[in-house]
Amino acid sequence: MSDRPYTMLIMASVAFLGASNVVGDDFEIDWWTVDGGGDMWGYGGDYELSGTIGQPDVGAVLTGGDFALTGGFWFVPAGPSTCVGDLNCDGQVDFGDINPFVLYLSNYAAWQATYEGCNPLNGDINGDGTYGWGSFGDINPFVACLANNPLPIPCTPSPGGCDTP
Repeated sequence: MSDRPYTMLIMASVAFLGASNVVGDDFEIDWWTVDGGGDMWGYGGDYELSGTIGQPDVGAVLTGGDFALTGGFWFVPAGPSTCVGDLNCDGQVDFGDINPFVLYLSNYAAWQATYEGCNPLNGDINGDGTYGWGSFGDINPFVACLANNPLPIPCTPSPGGCDTP
């Protein structure tokens, strides 16, 4: 049996370790745990970090250089609920949403100030991911929603509003 495969494996390992030291000179993880749970992510500048929930190192603050990582359970605050077509955020879609919809399309900043806390996705009637000023592709679906459904359209149960099948 030849020693050649083992020699090649050792050489490849040494080359890899040497290359990883060159690439990773600025960063070092000298302590870690393998934990289970879901996936969460964080972004900052050119960096992205993902981790899991339920670490046994809850509350520990891990630091290195300019970076700090706090272990523990991650909580995502609930944002405003979405009810497609409810542009005045009164919990239903009806003719009372027409003027707020016009304001939403024509002066998005004024709509945000007038209906503070109202989810901007409520105006994305066609679901194309654009909303606010210039989202004129939402006009026909909004009119169709009002014209083709008995009003008012409740926002609950979810999905509600113009999303109602």
